[in-house]
Amino acid sequence: MKLALALTFAGCAGHAATTPMPTTPTLTVAIDTANRTQRPLVAEFGATWCKPCHVFAEQVLTDPRVVAALGGVTFVQYDIETPVGADAMRRCEITGVPAIVSLDRAGSVRARKAGAALTSDEFLAFLRDVR
Repeated sequence: MKLALALTFAGCAGHAATTPMPTTPTLTVAIDTANRTQRPLVAEFGATWCKPCHVFAEQVLTDPRVVAALGGVTFVQYDIETPVGADAMRRCEITGVPAIVSLDRAGSVRARKAGAALTSDEFLAFLRDVR
């Protein structure tokens, strides 16, 4: 799973216009970034061996509707097999992948979806709920 934090800036439209960070940020940095940009924080947890995680990345994250919706959030992807991903997983109390969470300004999990890969429509509904 690619490790990247996609930050959206004012005036950018969608995920395609985001600026990926060269390395995955710690959860603390992601929370600080979301707070500074005043955007909801959504974190995805996956692993290279997770087939549903690959389906999510290849089919859901490329959906133009999802790309547009991600323009309004701070979105970070964590590989749970890396030190940064394992720490974020522990802090968000993730027990399996794939998992997606929304965190509040203090870093507490507000909403979560776990288990089988989400469809584009399910992920869009999740994004609408976290705004």
